[in-house]
Amino acid sequence: YRPLETYTIGRNEIVGGTVSPSYILPFPGLQRLQKLMDEYAGGVTVQYMTNDKLLNMGLHKLKILEEDLEKIGAEDIHQLLRAWELKHRHRTSECVVQHTLFREETRWPGYYYRGDKMKLDDDNWHVLTTSHRDRVTGEYKMEKQPLYHLIDEK
Repeated sequence: YRPLETYTIGRNEIVGGTVSPSYILPFPGLQRLQKLMDEYAGGVTVQYMTNDKLLNMGLHKLKILEEDLEKIGAEDIHQLLRAWELKHRHRTSECVVQHTLFREETRWPGYYYRGDKMKLDDDNWHVLTTSHRDRVTGEYKMEKQPLYHLIDEK
C-alpha cells in the first residue's frame, strides 16, 4: 500500500495538473515506459529497428524510470492496481531489452530488426533464450536453450 501512502503525503505538492515533485502517477509512468520501449527497443515509430547503442541507452533510461517508480503514487485502489501493474510492466520491459541485446541477430518474425546485426542466423540462434535475474544485484544471466520442434515443418 506504499503508493497510497506516497500520494497521501505528497498530494498537496502539485505544481501543475497532476505533476508533483513527490510522486509519479501510474498513467504518466506508463506513457514514459511506452515511449521508451518504442524508441529504444525497436517499436513502431522506428520501424522495428534497434541496435546495441539504442538498447543500452534504453537500459539506462529504464534504470532511471525504476528509480522514479520507487515514488509512485496512487489516489485510490484502482490506481494502486495500475501502480503495481506498471512495476511489473517495467520489469518485463527490462527483460525484453536484455533478451534483444543478448540475441546477436535479426529475428523476424520476432518483431524487431537489429540494425547492427541484420542477418538471420539459424545456425547459432535457432534456439530459445532464457534468463535469470539476480534479485540482489539486478544482473541478468543469459543462456541459450535448445529448441525442439514437436511438429515436423515439412
